[in-house]
Amino acid sequence: MGEASDAARSVVAQFRRDGFVAPESAQRAEFEVWDRVTPGWVLLVTLQILLELRAEDGRTDLGRPVRGLDDEEARLMIRTLLGDAAAPETSRRDLITLDRLLELLASVIAEESLSDEEVHALLEAAEESCLAVGPWDVSDDRRPQSGELVDLGGLLVPTEPGLKIELMSSRRDGSLVGVTLIRGRTAIQLQAFRALEDTSWASVREDLARTMRGRGGSAEERVGPAGTELQAVVRIQGPPGKDRQTARVLGHDGPGWILRGFVTGVGAEPGSTEEWPYETFQGTVVRMSAEDHGTDPLIRLRQPESGV
Repeated sequence: MGEASDAARSVVAQFRRDGFVAPESAQRAEFEVWDRVTPGWVLLVTLQILLELRAEDGRTDLGRPVRGLDDEEARLMIRTLLGDAAAPETSRRDLITLDRLLELLASVIAEESLSDEEVHALLEAAEESCLAVGPWDVSDDRRPQSGELVDLGGLLVPTEPGLKIELMSSRRDGSLVGVTLIRGRTAIQLQAFRALEDTSWASVREDLARTMRGRGGSAEERVGPAGTELQAVVRIQGPPGKDRQTARVLGHDGPGWILRGFVTGVGAEPGSTEEWPYETFQGTVVRMSAEDHGTDPLIRLRQPESGV
């Protein structure tokens, strides 16, 4: 059993024994830390696996009340964890907390009459699932070798027939600093940055939210398929009524870098369950070279050899 799933096992055992989350379990779980595989992430994925297996059998509701949750709250959490459009309401009400997650997980375990060995196997499978998800560093030997990638130097991005790729240049020196991928009515802009001292996706996310709100927009944190993201409305140039744009901002901490994805269009709408932007973000590979240093944190790109 891996380190995260082993800790998750202890958290589950303590909760099922005592009926509450002990302080040491809360600390061990590191819930809402999504930039690496934590016990809290393993617990969340374990519950998702169980709910998906039940949904395949046509069971999307629990057969018994969940302690600490009313029926509506339980249904919202289940729908959200199954990828339903209930996520914005669940986020607004801050329903997915460690104690509620464990209440729901313990209830499903009891209803399915799972043995300790079966629970441990699920936790291990959940950790393996977490470890198999990018974005990736170019040096990571766990990253999938299948699928076509466009080599842009600092980024290698997934591509497919019909995908439109637009490179973004710096206004200062003309160097390439980002790429926008467009499929249908959804786009995702990708940029990679060196992680300077005391910077992380959490600190960048906080700064972005503050900036968006200060410019007359809005930004709320929510947990999506790629971890903690911002659901935002940003001010743009345009006439009244067309001067705002809905966006989702994704982020990930890698070894010495941060990858940011800015999703716009249909896939950014609050009720969207479109998977392509997340698959693109999580399939991206970051290549930080020795030249990526100095005061400018941006990781530079280049034109692909085959052209765009």
